[in-house]
Amino acid sequence: MQSTYNKIWKSALNALQRRSMSRFDLQQKLRLKYPVEDGYISQILDEMERLELINDRRYTEQLINHLIQHPIGRFKMAMETKKRGLDPDLVQSILMNTGYNEEKMCQQAFEEKNKFIKEKDLRKRKQKMMNFLKGRGFTDSVIYGVVR
Repeated sequence: MQSTYNKIWKSALNALQRRSMSRFDLQQKLRLKYPVEDGYISQILDEMERLELINDRRYTEQLINHLIQHPIGRFKMAMETKKRGLDPDLVQSILMNTGYNEEKMCQQAFEEKNKFIKEKDLRKRKQKMMNFLKGRGFTDSVIYGVVR
């Protein structure tokens, strides 16, 4: 039985060496590889948290800092953090500390994309831009404010 624990521990360490992960991400990865060993997986994740090998706060800060390097909106930010199993309150708190400004991000995305839209018809150009910004996860009110 101890050898199973060690195998799972080594798998978890190998996964963390490749990239930083949230507890949820690592748990999903381990459950795929060891579907019947949920008890061991929980013990290992608890131990890794205690040893600071996984830390959701640190991971959330790193992820948000990475995501805000690319202009994306709140919806996309929420989707990216939710799929990694991160606490929405923690995400909101960290976002506030970074000074994230959705309007500025939307304006930045608008300026970057505007260089590449070749459409001559102003109405079609505006629609393409709005669709692009919506796909980046910006709220309608922010998009309308920027596109005007």
